[in-house]
Amino acid sequence: MFKTAIMMITMSFATHSFAQSNVKADKKESDKPTAEARDSDKLDIRKLEQKYWSAKDDDFSVVQNRKYTKANRFYLNGSAGIPFNDPFATGTLMSAQVGYFFNERLGVDVNYTKGALKDNDAVDQFINRYGVVPDRNNYSSSMMTSITYVPLYAKMSFLDSSIIYFDMGFSAGIGTTEYIMKKEEGDETKSGMSYQWSVNQQIFFSDHFAVRVDLINRYTPQDRMKYKTNATGRDLGSKVINDSSLLLGITFWL
Repeated sequence: MFKTAIMMITMSFATHSFAQSNVKADKKESDKPTAEARDSDKLDIRKLEQKYWSAKDDDFSVVQNRKYTKANRFYLNGSAGIPFNDPFATGTLMSAQVGYFFNERLGVDVNYTKGALKDNDAVDQFINRYGVVPDRNNYSSSMMTSITYVPLYAKMSFLDSSIIYFDMGFSAGIGTTEYIMKKEEGDETKSGMSYQWSVNQQIFFSDHFAVRVDLINRYTPQDRMKYKTNATGRDLGSKVINDSSLLLGITFWL
C-alpha cells in the first residue's frame, strides 16, 4: 500500500509538471505575433498616399491657418502709380477702388483711375529738334468693373523675427476709358470700351490694413487723327491701344 501511494504521488507530480510545461509552451506561442498581426502593424505608405495625395480624393485639401481672411468682407483701396509703356506721356496715376470678396478666392470690384500726364522728354525733343508735333492720344481716365480670383495665399518669415501674410490674385475687367486726342485746333476728349487684365499682390499687416501692388494692362480701341489741321489723310482710323501701369496703395478691410 505504501508503494501504491508512492506511485500515485509520483504520477500526480509528473502529470502536473507536464501540464505546466504545456501551459508555458502555449503561452510562448501566443506571445509570438501572427503574420496577420505583423502585417497590421506595418504602415501602408501606398494607402497613405492614396488617402492624402490622390487627386480623386475629394475630401482632401491643404489645411492652412488664415490669420487674415477676406471672405464676406468689403474693402476700400487707394493707390498711386505710373504708366510705363506710354511712348508720349509721363506723370502719375491716382486710383480709388471698392470691392467685395464672396469667399477667400473670388471677389468683385469697381475701380476709377485718373491720370495727371504730360508730354515726356521724347516728345519735347522731337518738337524742339524737328519743329513737328507727333500725332498721339493721351490717357485721361478709366472706370472698370473687375472679377478677381486669388489662387495663392502664403506666409513667409521676415528675418526670422516675424511672419508676413500675403496673397496673389488675377483680375479681368471691362469698362470705359477716356483719352485725349491731341489736335492743332484744340484737344478733343473721347471715350471707348476697354477691357483689362491685371496681377495684384497684398501683404497684410493687420485684420484691417494691407499694402497692395497692381500691375495693370488695359486695352482700348481709340480713334486716331493727325495733329495738323490741314494734313493730308488726317483721319488715321482706329487702333487698339495698350496702357500698362504699376500702382501701389493701401487697402482697408471693413
